[in-house]
Amino acid sequence: MTDQLRTVARQCYAWSLPYGAAFADQSEVKDNQIVNEGFKQRLEMLIRDARVYGRVIAEQRKADLAGKEPGFMAKHRS
Repeated sequence: MTDQLRTVARQCYAWSLPYGAAFADQSEVKDNQIVNEGFKQRLEMLIRDARVYGRVIAEQRKADLAGKEPGFMAKHRS
């Protein structure tokens, strides 16, 4: 399922992380609380990577819009 979602995201020119944070409903989350340390660590890694790489991509996008080099964002320059 996540591979199909990544494919859809790429078709919309989105970037996606190469992994997801899967979990088993009853053994890792109970009463809306994370009860499994491994799942908590996977989630923290996912959040951290989305924040870090999102920042990198956003900075590059800004530079590409302000620059003169050819690239995907060139068509969006004013």
